[in-house]
Amino acid sequence: MSSISATTRAALEELLETALRSAPSDWLPIRMGSDTVGYIQPDYVSAIESYLENTETPPLVRFGEHLQIEKLSPYALSHELQELALHLKKLGLITGWRDESYAWLDVWGHERFRMERAAFRTLGLHSRACHINGYTSKHELFLGKRSSSKATDPNMLDNLAAGGISADETLQQCVVRELWEEAGIPKDLSNLVEPVGHIHVRRVVEPKGLHDESLYTYDLLLPDDFSPQNQDGEVADFIKVSWSLAAELILDGELTPDAAAVTADFLLRKA
Repeated sequence: MSSISATTRAALEELLETALRSAPSDWLPIRMGSDTVGYIQPDYVSAIESYLENTETPPLVRFGEHLQIEKLSPYALSHELQELALHLKKLGLITGWRDESYAWLDVWGHERFRMERAAFRTLGLHSRACHINGYTSKHELFLGKRSSSKATDPNMLDNLAAGGISADETLQQCVVRELWEEAGIPKDLSNLVEPVGHIHVRRVVEPKGLHDESLYTYDLLLPDDFSPQNQDGEVADFIKVSWSLAAELILDGELTPDAAAVTADFLLRKA
């Protein structure tokens, strides 16, 4: 028997169906070849174009109603795009700078460029993250409360562990790292994680940028007496809730949008 009602199940399904939204129609597309890879909100366009006009090797070129990424080698393009990111940071158009690089991958999995992770939202570029559902045999889920100092979604509830995949990191390396840093899960336990799927999310975020990300999802069955312990200061506390309460928290808007989608998917599969 399901632990969530048919009405709740329908609401969770709708949440997942609307997780991938279109970019606003007045945002300027960024293209690589014929593919649209990013979007810039209108207020930022003039600042970016002014920089490109005064740059010896501009990484982007304006063609009518879009910006085209130049055909440079991944190394050269990464350098030029990082210079653009630094310029936008000085103008206050990139916030939450991390000194950490994300890689942009094409449909074949080739890295075409890398740049500061905070710039990905400003330019609406596609990023990747891992999210892990931690649950027990008693139909309970662990949710972490994000630290008040987090640059995005402070104080909101999140999955047991979640985080962006750095440029030189595999999915499994990210999972093991995040499970240890955020929940104190030792490697012998994190190695039991089960890969379960992928959720593509896209939405406008403040300050004005586009969050376009692949969420690689995992389940981890934890011992009933296990207590997660944060190691990096990014999680203020953990709560352990029933699957039905987890659904209520999602629909009440207590979870981050990404964690809500990942947890909704878990409940639709398990509850």
